[in-house]
Amino acid sequence: MPVQQTFKKIKIPLKDRLADDWADGVAAFENDLYRCNRSHATVTTYRSCLNAFAEFYRHDLQKPGPYIARLQETDLKAFVDHLRYDRKLSATSVNRYVAALRAFSRFILVDGRHRAMVAQHLRTYRVDTGKNAALSSQELRRLITAVDLNGRNGRRDFAVLQLFLQCGLRVSEVVRLSRDDVIVHKTVGHILVRNEKGRQDRSVPLNLTVRRALLDYLDARGPGSGIEPLFVSERRRRLSIASVQYMIKKYLSIAGRDDLSAQDLRRHFAQAFYERSGNLTATQKVLGHRDINTTARYTQPSDRQIQATIDALDRPT
Repeated sequence: MPVQQTFKKIKIPLKDRLADDWADGVAAFENDLYRCNRSHATVTTYRSCLNAFAEFYRHDLQKPGPYIARLQETDLKAFVDHLRYDRKLSATSVNRYVAALRAFSRFILVDGRHRAMVAQHLRTYRVDTGKNAALSSQELRRLITAVDLNGRNGRRDFAVLQLFLQCGLRVSEVVRLSRDDVIVHKTVGHILVRNEKGRQDRSVPLNLTVRRALLDYLDARGPGSGIEPLFVSERRRRLSIASVQYMIKKYLSIAGRDDLSAQDLRRHFAQAFYERSGNLTATQKVLGHRDINTTARYTQPSDRQIQATIDALDRPT
């Protein structure tokens, strides 16, 4: 009769669990993020934030490690204060670090590497841009006419610009597009935005303006296979995020709005779409937001818009 073996779970002392060091914990965290279908950009950002914390822990707090089992909430709070008041990072940047620390804290708690949610009381900071992301009709005309359609990359740049203005795509979504993601005819069209940040693919309808821009660009570019990148550089390589951001910044500067960026054009679209539709759920769907609260932030009226509305009430009807 075979002997049945029994195995007893061995409790590892704290000093030995410290061998489960920071690098190992961060690597396990990254694997878990990928398992949860988080985007590569998110994983890279979180890794960078955690590495920055480890550097602060060793050199500023002058502690050995960091060892996950010995992390304390005061360590994380000291790091956030350092970012905000010593390095003087923007609220948006600090909130990105806080998001990384919160996600990592949840992981090490669930994974049994720590006994508490050490980032539970970390605060985020209110983001006050102090600017109006919505372009006036005059600024919009200047932005559109800033592109020289007869220039070397004019039709490409104009098509990219219209995808921001008419569809509200993210920069990362624009550069990821391939030819077969675009179905465009003279009277109808849509663009397939591939899985990003763990979201499902979504189809975004194309209006007449962006259909014409894409058809003109594809006609000027010539025939190609469906798997090729939609937007390419002069070396026929897929445009990078940095090159698109620089491109949009250049045209915004010509239009007199060098305080804005490509992300602000997405916000401009969100505000315009919501104003015309009055439907927050539809706005959420077209923007590809998982959380409707994110969409609500995009559609918040600016101080200038509120002031204009108040002034309009003072005029006789």
